[in-house]
Amino acid sequence: MSEIPVVDIRTELPWEDDSLVARLNSAFTTVGFVFVKNHGIDRELIDQTFRACTEFFTSPLDTKMKYVRNPTTNSGYVCMEGETLNPSKPSDLKECFNICDTMIARSAADPEAQTLKEILLEIHRSATYVAMKLLQLMGHALELKDPCVLVDSHRDIGKGSAHNMTTLRALYYPPLPSSLLPKPGQMRCGEHVDYGSITLLFQDPGGGLQVRCVDGGYIDVPYRPDAILVNIGALMERWTGDIYKATMMIRAHTPPAATQGTHTRRRHKKELCSTVHCIFCAP
Repeated sequence: MSEIPVVDIRTELPWEDDSLVARLNSAFTTVGFVFVKNHGIDRELIDQTFRACTEFFTSPLDTKMKYVRNPTTNSGYVCMEGETLNPSKPSDLKECFNICDTMIARSAADPEAQTLKEILLEIHRSATYVAMKLLQLMGHALELKDPCVLVDSHRDIGKGSAHNMTTLRALYYPPLPSSLLPKPGQMRCGEHVDYGSITLLFQDPGGGLQVRCVDGGYIDVPYRPDAILVNIGALMERWTGDIYKATMMIRAHTPPAATQGTHTRRRHKKELCSTVHCIFCAP
């Protein structure tokens, strides 16, 4: 693997395009990743979401800690080094804001996080539509007796942890102050495979994501403003009997502070990650 394949789902019924179905199937059986073009989510909505994320994540820590993640609902804020995706390495150098149960998110009164929540709920709806379209495509690509079974198994998206653990995550990789030196082996986001069915990843231009090749090496994932990066999770790999591949990934790059004359311009990185789960954990 030298690059991530690209598919275009602009048609209303993409599963009727045999060539498209074959390309998607090839990507998921070999690479586990694919760029999806013409997905239908407006670029301005994505940009607005990133701006809302920046506003929230650059607010004072005591403000963000008012919305600390509830372990029962998997919704809320996670501070720097609050997660460890690779348990053999130090905690990740990132911050997160999760929405899992959209009904709770709509009803909760969170003044400082209200703008972020409203825009995340809007893009959550859009990402769910795209996910369902992809799941329908996958059902046809796998030549299932009922190609709608994957869609039917994800009907409870957004209804919370009692029904479905699909989570929209805003990820923030801030510039590190000189006082915070990374520990040996510490990453922005440790080596891992996603644990759900599929993941839809919206990137900003910062770069840094790498995926593992068959030979064990890693390649850089390019930034494509016209596409969503979609990958297979461990659940889908198991559900398909290892036909679809859940590929290891890592975010190793740390955005430095860029100095211009006497001024220091802080660089940071943001992502939106919708990790989709089905309602049962095994075939």
